[in-house]
Amino acid sequence: MDRRHDLDWLRILLFALLVPHHAAVGFVGFGRDIYGFVNDELGGPLLALGIYFSHSWRLPSLFFIAGVGTYFATSRGIGARFLGSRLARLLVPALFGTFVLNVGYGYAIAVVRGEAPPFLAFWRDWLLAPEPRQVGHLWFLYNLAFYTLACWPLYALRGRLERTRLAAPRLLAALIGAVTLVVVAAMPFGKALAGDGYQLPWYLAIFAAGYVIGARHRDVLDWAARRAFALLGAAAAVFAVLVIVLARAYARDPALGAALAEGGWAPAGLAAAFTAETILSSTLKGVNAWLWCLAATGLVARYLNRDGTLLRALRPAVFPVYVLHFPVTIIGLALLLAVPWPWQAKFVVLTLAVYAVTWALYRLAARGGRLVYLVGGKPARVARQRPA
Repeated sequence: MDRRHDLDWLRILLFALLVPHHAAVGFVGFGRDIYGFVNDELGGPLLALGIYFSHSWRLPSLFFIAGVGTYFATSRGIGARFLGSRLARLLVPALFGTFVLNVGYGYAIAVVRGEAPPFLAFWRDWLLAPEPRQVGHLWFLYNLAFYTLACWPLYALRGRLERTRLAAPRLLAALIGAVTLVVVAAMPFGKALAGDGYQLPWYLAIFAAGYVIGARHRDVLDWAARRAFALLGAAAAVFAVLVIVLARAYARDPALGAALAEGGWAPAGLAAAFTAETILSSTLKGVNAWLWCLAATGLVARYLNRDGTLLRALRPAVFPVYVLHFPVTIIGLALLLAVPWPWQAKFVVLTLAVYAVTWALYRLAARGGRLVYLVGGKPARVARQRPA
């Protein structure tokens, strides 16, 4: 089976966006609720809108790619060996990051807030804390492990999915409609931040849709490539309408406007579960994610569907850099608090520093042989032998 270099590039680019995304959160007001502290000078509403834009489609796209990638992986079988290998690949770095790496950013936050005991005592309390604060950004891996298990019955339909004659536009319309219906049904009842609440079933549905599309990847990706700019224009228009709907709701009732963006307005008593306004905002949210995902997929299929030295260097680094980048980001943000620079300069320096430091840490881990598995990598010899 031919490797899709365009999807490799898209995966690299989407994970690369995580670094400026997570860095930017430290320069907006709501970052205090997420990180426990923020920079002394904040970026304002445009930066907050940029963060929301990134968050509105980047993670759905990653779960879509993961679903397509799972289709390719099941070409070698769907039995216990496949599941064991897949879960180990996800859960080993997830557990190592949860109980070892992430303590670094937790301690940095405690130092900034003036709440840091001796490091070993903090580590003990960190491991024993009842709330899942240790997971941090690694929720993606835990969700992906759960989705891999939950969709196991779907893998048995691989042959039937490959034989379907449904045209690419109709297949996409059916999947977009089904997944958006999940958003509309779940969003009123579960506020989400990091793969929880309404995002748990939504991302599961996107992962499953990605697997179905994987069985018809040539038709679908070729269709997206031919219509990449039309999809991009439609995505921009839908996002603009979504922002207008949310802004109008926020102007009328800030709590409701925030809930329409985050979910969970029904239990909070802010609005009925299903009204014209809430259904519209949920539908726009679901369609927006799909359109940006398909536009990005079409653009990389059109312009980046090629192998090369750079791709071969970056491809094995994506997963380790993802696992390593968040603690480095938080520690860097804490160190920059004492630097009297404008926030724009701090943001740029932080972003570049995180790229550099995480790349260096990955290269160091890669020299450790099988120890690189702890951060989601593979020894060079294993990576070279891996089938396409």
